[in-house]
Amino acid sequence: MLRLHACISAIIVIACSAAGAPAVGDVGSESGFQASFVAGSRDSAGRFIGGTELRILAAHEGRLYAGNGYWEDRPGFEGSQSAQILVLDGPNGRWRVDHAFDERLPRGRALDLAVSALRDVNFATDAGGAPLPRPVSMLIASTWEVTGTTRVFSRNDATGDWVPTTLAQDHAMPEFLPQVRSFGVHRDRDTGIDHVFAGQDPRGIFRGSYDPAVAGRIRWSSTPELDISRIDTTVFPGLAGRLRVSSFAECNNRLYAAVGQQIYQRVDGAEPHWRLVYTNADPARSETGLRGLTTISTANGGQRLLAAVEGARARIVQVDPDTGSETTDLDLAGFLGKAWQTRIPYVIAAYNDMTQLHDARQGDLLLIGLEAFLPPQVPVPGGHGIVDVGYGRVDAGAWYLVRHSDRHYDLHQIVTKVDPGQPLEAIRTIQVSPFPNDAGALYFGGYDADKAPAHNTAWVVRGSVTTAIGAP
Repeated sequence: MLRLHACISAIIVIACSAAGAPAVGDVGSESGFQASFVAGSRDSAGRFIGGTELRILAAHEGRLYAGNGYWEDRPGFEGSQSAQILVLDGPNGRWRVDHAFDERLPRGRALDLAVSALRDVNFATDAGGAPLPRPVSMLIASTWEVTGTTRVFSRNDATGDWVPTTLAQDHAMPEFLPQVRSFGVHRDRDTGIDHVFAGQDPRGIFRGSYDPAVAGRIRWSSTPELDISRIDTTVFPGLAGRLRVSSFAECNNRLYAAVGQQIYQRVDGAEPHWRLVYTNADPARSETGLRGLTTISTANGGQRLLAAVEGARARIVQVDPDTGSETTDLDLAGFLGKAWQTRIPYVIAAYNDMTQLHDARQGDLLLIGLEAFLPPQVPVPGGHGIVDVGYGRVDAGAWYLVRHSDRHYDLHQIVTKVDPGQPLEAIRTIQVSPFPNDAGALYFGGYDADKAPAHNTAWVVRGSVTTAIGAP
């Protein structure tokens, strides 16, 4: 079932028709969406906040944090910038720089290009399995480090410092920077120890546990539990011949990880290992493979895995973790093609994850941000804009899906003025508001530079849940 919602603010929005002429104007009243962060500004302390991509949002200790990046940036008067962690203290506040990764190479180049992963993690046990006097909540992050070093940073909430721990040292390549793409959390079913997991490319999945005696308070394994360098990439080479550990999910009290076009299950115990449970039989052209691994409930009270397949065979698949059998939950390319009356050659959905939301009227929902390419040399669908990134045309809008528990999907769009003439181009992250006085609100962040020059294009938009999911 397809339902299309266009959520338009009262501010005029300009889109480009096939001939490049202005189209689409003010179509209604207040929509419930407002710009929360606009790149190219300064915070209250005078620190510059730009960014080409607002890559991920995370709630921690009553605040909202954001991982900002400068991939493909063409600096302006402010000069070259480094990756940043931004923070918002309340819905009526201003975003500020919580931490800037300001280290530089000898010739002045920024060492950290973008925040690649950001997550709130919780520990109720120490590294030996002993219960802690009280649970510990930590915010951790990792970056694209241009020399090839992979570090995990832990925030000290008492001081505001971000303490680095080196996870691995690899060689940077022109089209590939080693990085942690995702974090997962899981309590080992056999040992009872709380663990955090870092999905690092190109090595694999590293395990961490709480240890207040070490820097950063997380003791990380020196070698990966799952060595992805041993995975055969002849069938699916990934990006520049490398696989990404894109996402983690707990399902039926077991931990799963999406690696390229495959899903692996962790077998818990004193000597844990990972086993392959699913391989996408129709990968087609794709850079990442599976994204946004998450868990859904079934009608009989069980659980299954859901993942978005990036690429030319874009779809959302439901996977039985016990048998590895696949069911197509949604043909993404076909769904968008029908909605927009055109062919869709490539889709990225669920960049980092799928956001879970419970609504009193509509039940359990999933919100899934996306980006879609439009076919070359054909008219642009009415009401759409494009961004030409050199090797393709990207829809300039901020589109997302709402999945209902009965497996039907609604397609929504945020169209609001963030900066004159700036396309929103892709929703990368969606976060439920962490603020007590902001119940019923969602924060959306995004922009994908798509390997093309960009500057001050990162954004965050706030919207009400009622506006975001529409009427039942």
